[in-house]
Amino acid sequence: MRGKSGFEIDASIDSIQCLAPPDNLQHYEGVAFSSSGNILAVAAAGADAVLLFRRTADGRFEDAPYWNIDGPRANLNFPHDVSFVLSGGNELLAAVQRRGVISIWERNQGEDTYGPDPVLEISGQQTELNFSDSVAFVPPNNDYVAATNYTTNSITFYHRTSLSPIGFRFEPEFVLKCPDIVGPDGIAFSQCGSWLAVANHGNHSVSIFARCDGSPARSALTYDPKPVTIISDRTLCHPHSVAFSPKTNHLVVTNSGANYFSVYAPERNSQEQQWSQSAVATIPFSPDSLFQAVNASNKMEGGPKGVAIHKTILAVCGPELGIKIYSCHEYASTFAKYCTDFDRFARATARNIGSLIQSLRMSSGG
Repeated sequence: MRGKSGFEIDASIDSIQCLAPPDNLQHYEGVAFSSSGNILAVAAAGADAVLLFRRTADGRFEDAPYWNIDGPRANLNFPHDVSFVLSGGNELLAAVQRRGVISIWERNQGEDTYGPDPVLEISGQQTELNFSDSVAFVPPNNDYVAATNYTTNSITFYHRTSLSPIGFRFEPEFVLKCPDIVGPDGIAFSQCGSWLAVANHGNHSVSIFARCDGSPARSALTYDPKPVTIISDRTLCHPHSVAFSPKTNHLVVTNSGANYFSVYAPERNSQEQQWSQSAVATIPFSPDSLFQAVNASNKMEGGPKGVAIHKTILAVCGPELGIKIYSCHEYASTFAKYCTDFDRFARATARNIGSLIQSLRMSSGG
């Protein structure tokens, strides 16, 4: 038995699969795996498209996309991030656009294709979407979708209203704002939904927030505006995207202004869940000459952008290089697993007690 939890990425050249963009105009910004892990979506911002890659029987992905969501019917304009969710027996795919639109597609019946027509577009002044760079469905119930807003330094949450047809409220049910959110570029939720990580492009940090909607005074989803951890590692350089490992909650952070992505470990401090201030692993991304050619003229660009994890595979994309797919492995000590399970139990119990008290208040008229 190992003494602590860990997350390992195989960065050996022979183990990495590279998916080059069809041309240098694609400008890959965000990636996501489907719930099965057999489809990889990428936001091709420069092409106003979302591209889908299919996994083959040998575990590798086809070199070319098998499906494109683009054209006038898709109505995409610089899509910057993507997210999948299994909802009501069917898979949904969301893409967020910087102009303040979340487009949602439903998987076409009997096929592995989506669109081109979105089943819903969350847009308009009431959404408070503003220069939105990242989107994610909120686990574990997946009844909310969240998006970043760069210019207002906020994360907005939209509640699902129906499964058939797919419906979400256009007004945010919850808005997360705090002084530590500065130019949010990427968000990720832990698999249990207890933790939200925000990549702060504007101040070279990552903020991690705890879910707190189980308190008796609240019946809706909320995250505590005081971060449980602020990672201010000096090696962070315009962090772009974040992703939690599914079992151990290690946090992978990409840096658009540096030629590497980093891994931060969960740790306990006075019984509180936190994350390490220094990276436990740093993985180079692209050839240095390619990085320097871009970064020399724009210090915020050249490095890796989107990141996604599904079980034992990790995908990282960049505008110039395309997509790199790595093998990864995570393991948890008995104590680490106990701490994770206890956190989940405590938060689930708090949510259940909060819901019960709210129901009693409503039934009593008070």
